[in-house]
Amino acid sequence: MRKYFCALALLSLVLNVAFAQSADLKKLEDITTTAIKKAYAASVRCYGFDTVKKQQNSSQFSAVSVKDGYILTVAHAIVPGNTYKVRFTDGRETIAAALGEITDQERQGLPDMGLMKLLQPGDWPYAEMGWSYSLKRNEPCISISYPETLNLLAPTVRFGRITNPADEWGFVVSTCKMEPGDSGGGLFDYMGRVIALHSRIAMPEDVNFEVPVDKYRQYWSALLKRESYKQFPAQQDEVGKDPEQGNILTLPYLETLPTELQHVDRRAGERVIRIRSAVNGSERYVLGTVFNYKGKTVIVSKSSEVGDAPELMGNGKGDKGLRVLKRDPDNDLVLLQAKSKMKAAFKLDSRKETDSLSTKDTGRFLLSPIPSAPAKMSVISASGIHLPRKYSVGYFGAGATFIEEKITITRFGPSSPAAKVLKLKDHITQINGVTVSLPPHYGAELMKYNAGDTISIDGMREGVPFHVKVGLTSTPAMSDHPAEHFAGGKSRRPDGFKGVFIHDAALRPEECGGPVLDREGNLQGINIARFSRTASLAVPLAIVKSFIGI
Repeated sequence: MRKYFCALALLSLVLNVAFAQSADLKKLEDITTTAIKKAYAASVRCYGFDTVKKQQNSSQFSAVSVKDGYILTVAHAIVPGNTYKVRFTDGRETIAAALGEITDQERQGLPDMGLMKLLQPGDWPYAEMGWSYSLKRNEPCISISYPETLNLLAPTVRFGRITNPADEWGFVVSTCKMEPGDSGGGLFDYMGRVIALHSRIAMPEDVNFEVPVDKYRQYWSALLKRESYKQFPAQQDEVGKDPEQGNILTLPYLETLPTELQHVDRRAGERVIRIRSAVNGSERYVLGTVFNYKGKTVIVSKSSEVGDAPELMGNGKGDKGLRVLKRDPDNDLVLLQAKSKMKAAFKLDSRKETDSLSTKDTGRFLLSPIPSAPAKMSVISASGIHLPRKYSVGYFGAGATFIEEKITITRFGPSSPAAKVLKLKDHITQINGVTVSLPPHYGAELMKYNAGDTISIDGMREGVPFHVKVGLTSTPAMSDHPAEHFAGGKSRRPDGFKGVFIHDAALRPEECGGPVLDREGNLQGINIARFSRTASLAVPLAIVKSFIGI
């Protein structure tokens, strides 16, 4: 054990010297990906599970497996004595029982601690427990957990820094973004040690509150009992000493990391453009990526945000009109051609070596150039992801009941587009010319259309036929949770993709359509959607090449 601590101390000393003078992004990327490999397998997906009825009985949450079969999570995710299904990243599933949890009903700060124990012995992966008292401002950190909206069986990764090792409530504050489902997941240091557990968020995306791991150490004996504590227990344990305390790495440049990648951003230059067009009567803005292949210059962008008569924004000379060549509805891509000459473009060829990303690329640094604005820094969170249509389905906002063998409107949802032209007790007979005579027909037909589409509705109102048109919108936020109200919000089409990769850039919807580069400036794909607070989506380069015709 002493040799292990000495090795870690030497590693930290070397890293501090290496990073002292300037940003060595390759070394930072290397230690980040190494830490992820250490911590990833111990990051587990959990939910309440009735072992008699064999069914889920609670929402999904995240946790971290530590030594001897114990599972660290947060109090608001568990109930002492209840059982939970625990799924590891290698696909193995087992059952855990909740032990103790510590909360304080009189305030919203600390504590928020929960502990579970695996019921089945086994060679389960586990993470090393670190120390939180030794954390420093601008120390790099990593989040590995399971956002509920993505509903993935593997966790996603986010990179950030410690902004406050201990705030007024006792939380560790980090820039690693969180959303529902991440609760109980691990915040890891750059050595792969769990240093805190995800608890809650503020409205700004870079303000995220974590339960310090030292609190688990301090109240370990109390947490081993199946009890709900409403305040800190009297019994306390020794926290111990961090052998790395004197060698903790801090990187002030993390506060402005995109500036360290401006040499990559400059090379992108005019290969990223802004596009303006009208979609269903609404003015839209989006980015486009300029390519050159065999002397042909084309632009790729996000199809659902580009109308039939787009134009190039900016002060360039010549005709700013863009010609739509083709569209790919499945990948939401559009191929455009400028009517005037473009100054710069990404050069494409038919090589395939760097066209595909895999799990081994998780944690690699990325840069999303934005014209006339700072670039967005991110890391690869997950790759090869399939996201079915759910949030991109157009919002109609009218519930129907089958009454006297007629589909009858019986309720309207909040901010309902249908409520503007329909009335309660209207009978619906057709949607976009398709007859709907049974309840399954009604829902199935509406599911075909996206936000922004306009559909026609035929029906009967008090015995009189009517025909109206309804413009579908995005589903309104159904919660006041801060995770639903991040800057810019979701893209109008945030899902319905196959084979995309996820990264943690805080993109706005109008910043999609632009390129995603690695830290060396190599093109990795096209940003296609802002999916949620923690996730932006990008189409890999292989799909883009296939769309262009390479």
